Amino acid sequence: MWPEVKTAKEENRRELKLSGAGARKRFEENSGQLDETIFQLSALNLLDVNDSPLDVISPKIADLKHLQSLLLFRNRIVEIPAEIGRLSALKVLDLSGNKIERVPGEIGQLKTLTTINLSGNLLKEADLSALEGLIIINLSSNQLERFPELPLSKLEVQHLSDINLEKNQIREIPAGLVKQNGLKTLNVAENKIELVPQFLVKCPRLKEINLKENPLKDKRLKKLVEQCRSKQVLDYVEKNGHVAPANASSSSNSAQEAESDEPKGPAEIRPKITVLKPADSARRVSFSPEAKQLRPHVLHCIVRDFTIGSMKKFLQLQNDLHDNECGKREFATIATHDLAKIKGDLRYQADLSEQIEITPLNGKSKVTAAKYYEDLRQQAEAIRKEKKRNTYSGVHKFINLLKGEVFVFFADEDKKVISLPPLTNCDETKVGPETRHLLLEVTSSVSAECARKVMLALLKGLLLLDVTVTRVAPEGKKKGGKGKAGGGSSRVVYDKNAELSVEQVRLFDGDGNFHSVFPGKGELEFGEDENIDVEFGGC
Repeated sequence: MWPEVKTAKEENRRELKLSGAGARKRFEENSGQLDETIFQLSALNLLDVNDSPLDVISPKIADLKHLQSLLLFRNRIVEIPAEIGRLSALKVLDLSGNKIERVPGEIGQLKTLTTINLSGNLLKEADLSALEGLIIINLSSNQLERFPELPLSKLEVQHLSDINLEKNQIREIPAGLVKQNGLKTLNVAENKIELVPQFLVKCPRLKEINLKENPLKDKRLKKLVEQCRSKQVLDYVEKNGHVAPANASSSSNSAQEAESDEPKGPAEIRPKITVLKPADSARRVSFSPEAKQLRPHVLHCIVRDFTIGSMKKFLQLQNDLHDNECGKREFATIATHDLAKIKGDLRYQADLSEQIEITPLNGKSKVTAAKYYEDLRQQAEAIRKEKKRNTYSGVHKFINLLKGEVFVFFADEDKKVISLPPLTNCDETKVGPETRHLLLEVTSSVSAECARKVMLALLKGLLLLDVTVTRVAPEGKKKGGKGKAGGGSSRVVYDKNAELSVEQVRLFDGDGNFHSVFPGKGELEFGEDENIDVEFGGC
């Protein structure tokens, strides 16, 4: 038994790493194979073997039933055994830098796999279509002559966000790529691509694209690719990208078929919100009778897989909503949180302001709600005197809503106060550029309809955060004219498509009884002229 394996067995370790000169020597003495006793370590969740003479993955790999990460990079492996498909818990597979020529069909059984790295091998084709949970694919530095077969989930929103196919022999970007509506990064540098299709811009979340060192026919595009950022490249492709002619060959015809369901022009682009049903184990919110009485109207929902391209736009959206739809916080208040920074379920409670502690947004230490409120009130009072007014105005008008010594707040499973409406939310859960899942919160003391309208405006704002919106007059009606030619009302058009995945959040009373769920059917309704679709997936 190898010493590393012996130690892992005696200490019941969950991880085993084999690398370095000592490990290489043992592989050479064992004909390039692993010590068979490794496969008795059934508790392993990570196996890392790199830079070694390992040339065979034993079929006994299937005995490591709890393995979540299999990292066998920069070895001499020539074949992936079919038994790898029995690793039902596997999430990360890295076989980069080996001599693998084919991907077995059994790999499609890895339903929990999120990351696959087969870069630096000898692959000429790859079928990954059954791996519906994949988020990251790296097949760079192979011999691929065409795109791999990509997964398509049965859900409206696809998981796949990152594709790296750099340094292959690929000649064409397939039209089916537009179905990957979660795709954010595409790297096809150093291939044999001559034409960049216009339909690429129909991938609503695509932000980064690398087309460098391809034999592009469009010389202006080639220059942009080498010198400019992805945004400029995609903007150019949107206007000047290749469009296959109607009588093109079969491969081009298939491209047209893939595009047939896509919008043909700006007037037909319809951004979409997909509402997802929460799992039984999903986050939920419960409320105490005291909190419900003080500020009764509460709504939450989760925005999944959201990329914040501009924090400035994101923050400005909330400021605008607070000034307008929220009536400078008098009607309602908004809070946005990074879901990953919240522990467990939320509890909506009320307590004496001296008993509530929060690290306010952009604050460095905890203060009591009473102290935070008093500091804010003094600031408002100073401004009132300076302006010689009788009442608070502007951003401080909402202070008049708080009367008495009892405040409402939201706390997570660790009893961390994440929000103190209508005053502030906490600094620990604030949203940043790295945030991927948002918890949205709207509270109101006015009405449930007020809270709903504010949340609707917030979701719409997030959906269209990076979209240019234009309102056009009916056809035949001159701008500013009063004639009846053309008739009808104006309509909204968008410069590109966008999609938002919104997960419902359930609300329970203090006894654990179900109260409501948001958003329910009929709660996300936009005007017909806004051309925004709402689809409920399995709700």
